[in-house]
Amino acid sequence: LGHIKDAVDIVKRNKRQSLDVHDITKIKEDPKVRAQLHSGHCIGCFYIESPAMRGLLHKLRCDNYVHLVAASSIIRPGVAQSGMMREYIERFHHPEKIQYLHPVFEKNLKETYGVMVYQEDVMKIVHHFAGLDLDESDVLRRIMTGKKKSSDTFRRLQEKYFVNCKARGYSDALTQEVWRQIESFSGYSFCKAHSASFAVESFQSLYLKTYYPKEFMVAVINNFGGFYNTELYVHEARMCGAIIHAPCVNRSTYLTTIYGDDVFIGLVHIQNLEQNVASRIVDERITNGPYRSLEDFVQRIDISKEQLEILIRINAFRFTRMNTN
Repeated sequence: LGHIKDAVDIVKRNKRQSLDVHDITKIKEDPKVRAQLHSGHCIGCFYIESPAMRGLLHKLRCDNYVHLVAASSIIRPGVAQSGMMREYIERFHHPEKIQYLHPVFEKNLKETYGVMVYQEDVMKIVHHFAGLDLDESDVLRRIMTGKKKSSDTFRRLQEKYFVNCKARGYSDALTQEVWRQIESFSGYSFCKAHSASFAVESFQSLYLKTYYPKEFMVAVINNFGGFYNTELYVHEARMCGAIIHAPCVNRSTYLTTIYGDDVFIGLVHIQNLEQNVASRIVDERITNGPYRSLEDFVQRIDISKEQLEILIRINAFRFTRMNTN
């Protein structure tokens, strides 16, 4: 999550503004940030930038923290592949049509429209619907989200679930459907606290993307993470108004930098350029000033012919106005 801290530092340098990205309450209620979330324009934003997640946000018309927390969980394979994500979306838009499987679902899962979304929901249903003890419900939850489904403990709790459901007079169809939904959590799922913390960082990213999009995208580029490759993030920076410049020995640093609206791609992105060469170029320039010519550069930097040719071919000496052909 270094891109959040780096974005704050870049804004401070480029805009001379100090930001408080830890005032989460204010950020969550900011209408422009919520509009950004609703729009689905979230490239670079932590956890919500993938096509699937942006598609889900669009379908949910998500514009607040509570719904984002739920979205962060229902996108997980276990919930999504069981059909419960589709059901959640349908119930979200048409709450008047909800038909709860059982009154227990309405009582304990009303916030998520009767759909098990979080690991805690599994515990609630196993306990209140099937009558397992709370400690047994927690053990079953942990087994379902782990790799011990072949254990004797799991088989014992599974058997107790079906025995208790039969004793409570549930139909076989209802018992089997509830178990199917419970079992889907073995496909990978989140606890609510996990989703809630993810959503906080998503909102911090959204805030930076909303108000400082160019600086934010430079921070994303410099952290070499995210769902997409660097090229797409550079394109996104351009779409946000940045003027993109190829690497330059007099303007670029090792990482990508921004001066006003001008973004200079970092030397780190030059294919086959050695790291020690890139570092020497920047250190020498900082110590003794800009390079005045190609000759001046060669005299000041210990560099091989092959490495020099790389810089010439990508036009890193264009300030000399010499033809690279």
